[in-house]
Amino acid sequence: MNIMAIKEKIRSIDKNKLYGASFIVALAIFGLGYGLFGKDTSYAEASKKVEAAIPASTVTIVPKSIDAVVSAVGTLNSRNTSVLSSKIMGKVIALHAKEGDHVSQGKILLRIESGEISAQVFQAQAAYNNARLQYDRIKRLFDEKAATQMEMDQATLGLDSANAGLNGAKAMESYTIIEAPISGQIVEKLINLGEMALPGQPIIKIEDNRNLRLEVTVREQDLRFIQAGKPVIVQIDALPGRDIKATVAQVVPASDVRTHSFIVKINIPTDKSLITGMYGKALFSTGKREAILVPRTAVVELSGISGVYIVSAEGRGVFQMVQLGDVNGDSVEAVTGLKSGDQVIVSRHEIRLDGKKVVSK
Repeated sequence: MNIMAIKEKIRSIDKNKLYGASFIVALAIFGLGYGLFGKDTSYAEASKKVEAAIPASTVTIVPKSIDAVVSAVGTLNSRNTSVLSSKIMGKVIALHAKEGDHVSQGKILLRIESGEISAQVFQAQAAYNNARLQYDRIKRLFDEKAATQMEMDQATLGLDSANAGLNGAKAMESYTIIEAPISGQIVEKLINLGEMALPGQPIIKIEDNRNLRLEVTVREQDLRFIQAGKPVIVQIDALPGRDIKATVAQVVPASDVRTHSFIVKINIPTDKSLITGMYGKALFSTGKREAILVPRTAVVELSGISGVYIVSAEGRGVFQMVQLGDVNGDSVEAVTGLKSGDQVIVSRHEIRLDGKKVVSK
């Protein structure tokens, strides 16, 4: 083989290797492009899928004019309370009272045994009977002109004295029976059957639960808004969501020098669901003011923080912390955290709405 043939053969071999290498590179590039473009295509298709929006009821915040109030807290007390005690010493032989009983005025609550008082009544009765006989005898003789005026005066004085002694003994005897001085409920009983009653010892407390009064402490600077006879709204902690229309009965004209506060007494209408000792709040009107109110159903608690869900500009739910104020019917005041125009979600709180797409229904 000559030299020219050998060179021609080498050139053909190099071309074949070059074509093979080029083919392999082309396959690699194609595979890489397929992988990349294949993935990009599937991602694009996934991104085109529409996120399902959660339907929820919303309200748009608009400031409203409400009654401006000054609030004060206190407890319910009876306007008529009676604390019974014994005037004599003796053993309790009958007891007809227990806590929670409703009693009528004049009902016998307990009896006290006192042999000494019984003996005094017996002696006084005997003395009176003797004085009466003496008086009748002298009166008959005096009418017959057989007795002097002095004898008649002495007989009359003896009868009057014996009558006074008998009345005094009977009065002492009445102390052995303790009756209810008012109609009401027995809220405290401090003695049991068979125990010894002592003079001045409190034994039973009765409260007229038909006539209750809320006594609240009012700051000195708020006293100018409160006057006797003025209507006031009362809210009782044990009766949430309920407003009671009441009347200011009295502003006690004496302040606490330490706190610069006054006691205000408010008459409460008769209500069987109310009992003494309940906590309550009085709302005294001071005029009108602008406030942001949200439905009470919109308020949620997350980790002990009060707030509401609002709809962001992107249409997603966002938890907004708020400072809550006074309750106003079915709404509650949002002191901070919200502004006019905010969309507040009032439903679908059974799921976490943070970041979720929301649509108003």
